[in-house]
Amino acid sequence: MPRYPSYPATADEIKRLELAFLLRSGFLQPGFHSTTISWSNRGQPSGRMALEVRILERETSVRLRYTVNDTQKYDYRIMLEAVPSNLPGGQGVRYYFLCPVSGRRATVLFMRDGTGMFAHRLAYQGSRLFYDSQLEPKRFRGMGHNFAVDREWEKEYRKGRKMYYRGKPTRWYARLLNLDQRAEASAPALLQLLNVLEQ
Repeated sequence: MPRYPSYPATADEIKRLELAFLLRSGFLQPGFHSTTISWSNRGQPSGRMALEVRILERETSVRLRYTVNDTQKYDYRIMLEAVPSNLPGGQGVRYYFLCPVSGRRATVLFMRDGTGMFAHRLAYQGSRLFYDSQLEPKRFRGMGHNFAVDREWEKEYRKGRKMYYRGKPTRWYARLLNLDQRAEASAPALLQLLNVLEQ
């Protein structure tokens, strides 16, 4: 009987908790903050989670409460570590999650199938979590740049974000232009590869 390849779940496909979301939402300011996060998969609701953030002198943490598979309830805290900012002027701090499984610092935590908890992508030995781009065959990686430009543009354009501020590209648009340049640079080699595959 033929063996069919199995592909691992990637960090791009599973539920994730990002510090960038907490920062954008103002939840890393001193005080107590709470909200509910909802996820969807291909347009269908796939989960909800109650989230509480404490940025206090005695405690900096994120409390998560959710149910997995409609049966297993989870309620736990993830500590936040404040590290002095390395930005010019040296004011303020940058926060990191401390992975509840491995203790590693992280800016993004992932919930892997079968674990039930949000953790660093390297938290489980022998079953490393990869990004989609890491699993692309080398000869097709040029295509990834082209698709990345389209995905990024669609995501940011929907938000109605400005492309220029005072005559200069905004940070997100500068990043998009950089992606576009990389895609353009890889185009000749990609076309050559496609011609070879067609023959």
